[in-house]
Amino acid sequence: MSIEIAFRLLVILLAFAWSAYRFARLARPLLAAPPEPRLTPVAPRAWGVVVNVLGHARLLRKPYAGVMHLMLFSGFLFLLTAVVQVFGDGISPLFSLAAIGGTSWIALGQDIFAVLLLVGVAMAVFQRAVRKPARFEGSNGRDAAIILALVVTVVVGMLLQNACHIAAGGDPAAPWRPVSSLLAAAVSRLGVHDQAAMPWAVGFAWVHMLAILGFLVYIPGSKHLHMLVGIPNIYFRDLTPPGRLATPDLTQAPLGLSSIEQLGRKQVLDLYACTECGRCQELCPAHAAGKPLSPKLLIMNLRDHLLETQGIGGHRGGLAGDLVGGAVSEGMIWSCTTCRACMEACPLFIEHVPKLIDLRRHLAMEVGKFPEGVSGAMLSIEQRGHPWAGTPFSRLDWCRDLDLRILAPGEQADTLLWVGCTAALDSRAQKVARALVRLLRRAGVDFAILGEAETCTGDAARRAGNDYQFQIQAETNVATLNARSFRRIVTICPHCMNTLNNEYRDFGGSYEVLHHTQLLAELVADGRLPQAPAADGKADAITFHDPCYLGRYNGEYLAPRAVLSTTGATVSEMERSHGRSFCCGGGGGRAFAVEPPDERINTLRATQARATGASVVATACPFCLLMLDDGSKAAARAQGGDAVPQQVRDIAEILDAALHGSDGKAPELREKAVTTTVA
Repeated sequence: MSIEIAFRLLVILLAFAWSAYRFARLARPLLAAPPEPRLTPVAPRAWGVVVNVLGHARLLRKPYAGVMHLMLFSGFLFLLTAVVQVFGDGISPLFSLAAIGGTSWIALGQDIFAVLLLVGVAMAVFQRAVRKPARFEGSNGRDAAIILALVVTVVVGMLLQNACHIAAGGDPAAPWRPVSSLLAAAVSRLGVHDQAAMPWAVGFAWVHMLAILGFLVYIPGSKHLHMLVGIPNIYFRDLTPPGRLATPDLTQAPLGLSSIEQLGRKQVLDLYACTECGRCQELCPAHAAGKPLSPKLLIMNLRDHLLETQGIGGHRGGLAGDLVGGAVSEGMIWSCTTCRACMEACPLFIEHVPKLIDLRRHLAMEVGKFPEGVSGAMLSIEQRGHPWAGTPFSRLDWCRDLDLRILAPGEQADTLLWVGCTAALDSRAQKVARALVRLLRRAGVDFAILGEAETCTGDAARRAGNDYQFQIQAETNVATLNARSFRRIVTICPHCMNTLNNEYRDFGGSYEVLHHTQLLAELVADGRLPQAPAADGKADAITFHDPCYLGRYNGEYLAPRAVLSTTGATVSEMERSHGRSFCCGGGGGRAFAVEPPDERINTLRATQARATGASVVATACPFCLLMLDDGSKAAARAQGGDAVPQQVRDIAEILDAALHGSDGKAPELREKAVTTTVA
């Protein structure tokens, strides 16, 4: 063995040992974390990796960044052959990839993908230096610059090494290396050819190899660790319904997340996988409204806190104190509306919302802390069975003149109308419930309500971290529902829909649950509700706001639009619609919170609605209805002059008005129920 080869081998072994040491330190907290049962089912998990890694499904939602990353990814993947080649050549002069195409198609591929990789780097530099998207705010720009510099060094070192080999003569791969051949011609004109080119080839081989080793050593302390942990993080993604939170065992202390060591294995992997791309931050309504929350910084703070508590050293430092109130501020924890836009945007399936809910569980159940306004809602649920403290209404006031059937234990109905606290107890939302009743009666639906037996589903309590109260509500409601017989439940509230359908399963409640727009779309499609008469050009221009818990959480985007299309109205979409919809600000218990005037998400959303020029904002959620009604007035005031607030109306109200007129009086309403009625 020559001295040069021995030295190369020593350098390689030292670099690998240093890198292994750094990786082992990262693996220690990961392996010590509580395991999470996410190995199976294998097929959908593996397919998700194919779609999101090889197919770049989520990355390509942003075409520029997606194409850029595809070039970097594909270039890096193919140039692993060059990595094998440079290390093999450096260790043994007999090493060769010729038997598998190293001097033909592999050589051609290396040249082509090297160019693609360099184009990707150029796009990345342009992105960061010229375009400067706001989502990069707070990210580690220095880390990105180092990685890009290393990538360029690796690629240029490889190309110049190959060019010098070609210039020296006798390289069998020369006909297959068009880019390297052009560079060989250029270096030959500089006098680097024949035997004079060989020392240069060796020198550039060292540059190529050292850059690769530098990359290997640097990666464990870089955000580009995602190159290794991204695939397992996607594989171990949560496959349960998006709206189903894990139910904690309330007999096991501590409750919630108060120490970084409590994070499960997938949750720790999340911290390592974050690329700081800021897609989550860009779509976060709380961040847009100026609240102290960035989903990206949440993950970065948790990661750096974990590293510092392990003595590894965080990327930014200064986060080694307490977790709650230190690495993660209480303002950050409580600002979240649980809209899930961050999780839907993340290319690596990082789970921001469950972490925030667990942090809230600690504050709510261990410390007894809630934001102003939310504490009153929690007390009201506990004492009155609904979150609307101080409401003058009882649960049946909204329908005392409608002769509705109340489903008693042991009785049967086709459809159970779950009214929900807001539609039953808020004077504005009550109009939605009444409109829906008119429509159901016109369609001849056999339905009933629970009346006073209906109580809060507990959604706001669970999302605010008060799982004690949620579990009480869940057990009470499941017992009530299981004592009655019905085919399906329909509800006006997507939050109730999500809780009844996804979360009550942990408590013995398994039901078919429809949102009222889904049922209305079904009734129209079946001909049980007619198409609205032609509007003669007088119909309102409408824009539709997608509720988070109907859309992102339960995947329903078509039914509300199908119903609106039957009303004769002209519907225009907001820029943020469907899966990218901007939250109204009312989720996660925030509908009850006291909001600073300059941090109101509902005003931002109402301003987006005004930009469409529509006169009416259609909603499909009572929280959205109330939040946007208030936001519409604030947006009009901000515009000044004689600006008129947009009307905010539920889809049931819009369809009801189209079929029955603004007074809502239809012959069917004179029919009296034949069973138990509201007194």
